[in-house]
Order: sequence, then C-alpha cells, then structure tokens
Amino acid sequence: MTELAYMIREDWAQGGTSMVPQSAVIREWLGEPPYLFAVSDLKRLREPNSADTEFISYVAVEKGSQRIVGISELRNFAQDNNRFAGTLTVLHPHGKDDFELLREVVATNRIERLFVVVWSPSEMVRTWLDGVGARNVDTGTVGAVDAFQLEAAKCMVNEQYNGLSTGNGKAAVVQLIRAFTDRGYALEKEPWLRAFFAAGGKFRHAESISKLIAEMKKGINHRVQQRYQPEIFSILQERASAVAADLPS
Repeated sequence: MTELAYMIREDWAQGGTSMVPQSAVIREWLGEPPYLFAVSDLKRLREPNSADTEFISYVAVEKGSQRIVGISELRNFAQDNNRFAGTLTVLHPHGKDDFELLREVVATNRIERLFVVVWSPSEMVRTWLDGVGARNVDTGTVGAVDAFQLEAAKCMVNEQYNGLSTGNGKAAVVQLIRAFTDRGYALEKEPWLRAFFAAGGKFRHAESISKLIAEMKKGINHRVQQRYQPEIFSILQERASAVAADLPS
C-alpha cells in the first residue's frame, strides 16, 4: 500500500524565510536524497519564476540531489509489474489526465511513497488525497471518511462502468444521496467525493457526482428509476457495522 502525503501550495507563504523551515518539514517526510520529482511540463522548468523550479530549489538544496521526470512517465509505473521502492514527489498536477494517472498508480500499488504538491485546496486531486488517506504535512491531519457514506460510495463505484451522469448510474447516485440527506446528512460534495475516492472511484465519474450534488442543492428534482429498497440507508448501516466488526482491534 502506497504511503501518501501532500501539501497545499497556496498555504506556502509568499516568499520570506518561512519557506526554509517548511521545506525542512517536507524533506523530513521525503527522507534522504536523491529526490525524484515529476512535473506536468518539463519545458516550463526553464521559464522565469517557475513554481516547480522554486519548490525543487528549496527542497533539494544539495547540488545534484534531484532527478526530474514528466508526470506522463508515471505510465511506466502503472504498466510495469515492478514496484518503485522509493519516494516520488509530484509537483502541481494539472487536469484529469494527471489526476487519473496518480490515482491509477496508487490503486495498483506501484509506488512505495508518494508526495503531492497541490496548487489549491479546491482542486479535486486534494479531495482524492484526503479520501485515500494522505497526510497533510502542513496540519499533520488525515482526511476522514464517513463509514456509512463509504458503503454508499461502493454502490456508486459498482455502477461507474456505464457512467454516473445518466441511466442507472445517475439513478444510483441520486437515490443514495437522497437517502442520506433524508437522515440528516449535509448535501455537500466534499464528504461524498472523499468517500467515492476511498471506494476506488475515478475522477471523471467524481465530476458527475459533483455536478449532480450542485444541481440538487439548486433544487433540481432529478427523475430517476428506483434502484434500491426504501430502507437502503439501514442496509448500508448494517454493512458498515459488519466491516467495523471485522477490523482488528
């Protein structure tokens, strides 16, 4: 299982000596050099004021203590039967392709340790990291996933092969979320997406869930076919309780 951690770049102070102690915290998690960095666009490293270059300069302070590759090269990890027994730092992943590649590498357990630098807390990759148990090195916390929502999210993942924006997939998402809001759960995308990613959900389907929740919050009444029994919430509660009972004490 891949050990995960991340930091949010927005939280990194703009200039000043505060970068120095924060980079020390990051190096402590990364371990000893040499460091392996992955960036979205290698060409942009040569640009003035490159955020990727700045980060690397603060973390890899010793000359020659780093190697830099493109994020697209992680496909070699995903497709290779061998596991990378080291630490990889991914800088500012951008877009669904980058995000999904990270998800695939972690899901297939191809990397021993992964550190991700996220641009903004609002990015979906941050929600994925919280869902799969990554540690925020700035706060020292790990994102929480509600056990009942996790069981509901597993049902959604079982439907994602045909998509979640229409048909049976959409019906499953809408009915499950309605069942939970009827029991007092907040109609908010963050906890649902954390649970969905924890259950193994993919990014493009997470966007469908996010869109449906946004529409539900606006009062849109989606007409969908009944996919589950009316007592689905109680059924999922029982499943979650059974899972908890099987966990080692």
